Amino acid sequence: MGDTVTGRLSVRHLFVLVPILGVVVASARDITDNSFLWHVRAGTLQLDAGHVLRTDPFSFTAGGEGWRTQSWVADLGYGLMERWTGDLAWVWPTVAITMMATLALIGLAAYRQVANPLSTALVLFFVAWLALRTLVPRPVVFSHLLLAALIVALGSARLRWTIPLLIWVWAGVHGSFVIGLGLLVLEAIRTGRRQLGGALGLSLVAASLTAHGLALWTVLIRFAENRGALDLIQEWAPPDLTDLSAAPYAVFIAGLLLAAARGRIAARDLIVVVPFLLFGLTSYRALIPATLVLAPWVARAVELPPPGRRLESGVVNASIGGVLVVLAIWLGFGRAESTPDPEMFPVAASAALIEGNLFHGDGVGGYLIYSAWPDRLVYTDDRAELYGRDRFQEFVDTRNGQDGWRDVLARHDISQALLRADATGLQEVLAASGWSERYRDAEFVVLVR
Repeated sequence: MGDTVTGRLSVRHLFVLVPILGVVVASARDITDNSFLWHVRAGTLQLDAGHVLRTDPFSFTAGGEGWRTQSWVADLGYGLMERWTGDLAWVWPTVAITMMATLALIGLAAYRQVANPLSTALVLFFVAWLALRTLVPRPVVFSHLLLAALIVALGSARLRWTIPLLIWVWAGVHGSFVIGLGLLVLEAIRTGRRQLGGALGLSLVAASLTAHGLALWTVLIRFAENRGALDLIQEWAPPDLTDLSAAPYAVFIAGLLLAAARGRIAARDLIVVVPFLLFGLTSYRALIPATLVLAPWVARAVELPPPGRRLESGVVNASIGGVLVVLAIWLGFGRAESTPDPEMFPVAASAALIEGNLFHGDGVGGYLIYSAWPDRLVYTDDRAELYGRDRFQEFVDTRNGQDGWRDVLARHDISQALLRADATGLQEVLAASGWSERYRDAEFVVLVR
């Protein structure tokens, strides 16, 4: 009945479950991600068309221009799930399972470094804290899972054969697969293993064998060329480490410095650690992938006493773990919503729209694509690689009611505007120009010419 801590599941191992299950519960919330919603509609469109998208079908400002969705695999999955279920009830289980698997893999990578469940649990706590920023169903959540799988594969000689396969899948899921390629390059340099060089070559070939073929690389080049547009989107801004949601990254930096000072990070390890530490400081979007890569290294800085030998019941501890899992699932299903948040999206206001082109914020473009396409095309959304900096800047200037707004609305034959109710700028100049208020609630207002 009884056994030692080192032999079977112990109470200390249960602490590792806490941050993992905490993320499962925290991910159960309203659907508020604008980007995810257009991905769903892109999925159903590609299912009907029988091929990946090559031009923009969703906007009247860039309609018909060359555009390829980076995340066609995820899009198809979204489209299939919506058609099978008839709603979005599958969203929370998808995010919860994906994030749970991501943290479990990172926990495994950290445990390999320290062989201490409490140290592993502490590192996972900070990883989970940072992950609260990205508990969204957009394709990037799957890229985090694939990055975690790559980290584990790099640390196991028996799993390195999976690396090209992981990159191949990742290349169809999200453009951030280049982060995985970067990690693979740095690990090959750090370790000097020729096998990793071979895995890198096979991975490059595999990435070029997705549905986009070699055009995949032009998608990434175009995204990089339109980096200026991302400067106008908050999640691409450099992180403020005094912000509570980003503060754990400062703890990670301190942990890395401590581990280096104690000689637990060798000079050659800095080949991986330093680039990813700096990468995490480039934007809020970069925080999570950088954190996942750095977590096993940070674990080396955590000094907690090793578990002592004492009698415990593996059956009892497993039962406690099972109860925690069931409780997390029960709380998640009680909190999860399967419809877009009416405070975030114009669920009611969109019913007041009339025919004709519409000006609206980028934060609702994805919802309008999801709910109204093909009957309504959008002015803009968050596809920075499509619109580019010039179009995004024009949108921002028009939203703010700056000089030139009349020309923009006239050029696109826009006869109505859907704006946040508390927004100034364009709402004020339209009202002053004689536009009438057709609808208003606590969140949105519709103005017509």
